[in-house]
Amino acid sequence: MASTHIIIVNYNAGSWLQRSISSALNYSDGRITVVDNQSQDSSVKDAQSAFNSHSVADTQSVYDIRRLEWQLNDQNIGFAAANNQVLKSLECDYAVLMNPDCEINQHSLSLIVDAMQSDPKIGLASCRILNDDGSLQSTCRRRFPTPWSALVRLLKLDHVFPNSPKFSDFDYADGLDADSETEYVEAISGAFMVARMSAVEQVGLLDEDYFMHCEDLDWCKRFELNQWKVALVPAAVVTHAKGVSSKSRPLRVLYTLHTGMNRFFDKFYNAEYSLPVRLLVKFGIAMSFVARASVSVVKSALGR
Repeated sequence: MASTHIIIVNYNAGSWLQRSISSALNYSDGRITVVDNQSQDSSVKDAQSAFNSHSVADTQSVYDIRRLEWQLNDQNIGFAAANNQVLKSLECDYAVLMNPDCEINQHSLSLIVDAMQSDPKIGLASCRILNDDGSLQSTCRRRFPTPWSALVRLLKLDHVFPNSPKFSDFDYADGLDADSETEYVEAISGAFMVARMSAVEQVGLLDEDYFMHCEDLDWCKRFELNQWKVALVPAAVVTHAKGVSSKSRPLRVLYTLHTGMNRFFDKFYNAEYSLPVRLLVKFGIAMSFVARASVSVVKSALGR
């Protein structure tokens, strides 16, 4: 039987951290490591209190607390680096990178692992990712962003020309349901990823020059460049309360998102485009940050 190890990188996830750990303990049989990036809330203290031998013994739970371990960092080293500190020493078949605001269900992991077992060229896989209200998150199935698709999104041209493939967004999860077939895609969401460890040995760990955001796209791109497939298994489903960990520092999150965009473009596309196009891309990323940061500041001032 294939072995798994779940990695949960926590930062101020509140009560969601307990929900995440509970689902991992209930619906997986491998080890679970929680890495905390110096959270400022009580998420770790509350979770450690909830998942100890005394509290669990007082319930009807079948949790095996020995499968759960903690790594508490004394600073916030970022999402990629925190995952890597566990990934680099794992001895298992599959590593599961799971956000602290995610919940898996009984069949999520087994369906994905079964799909990966059936095709040894799948190096990275995910599933349908739902919001807490049950709606589908568009980022669970993605194309790699290009200067054109980034412009389409920035100007919302996909809304102006909704039926034109030329103006399609690079996030395109619409139409996915539980009966959809497993498919090969360019990229998946970093909220929940299952990685074949033999592929990781070839591809390498997450790029730690991304603090948070775009490291998932980078990994997907490197899997592709190393001839590994990236797959989406729609029969499996995960709930993701997007933004729980980032809401305490919205401007910082927006900054790391846009610096991540810059790094991804420079790393993989710089040689493909002329200087004017590269400058236009840089300008677009900067303007996107200014616009979104301004909206965030206004909302904060209005108490929204």
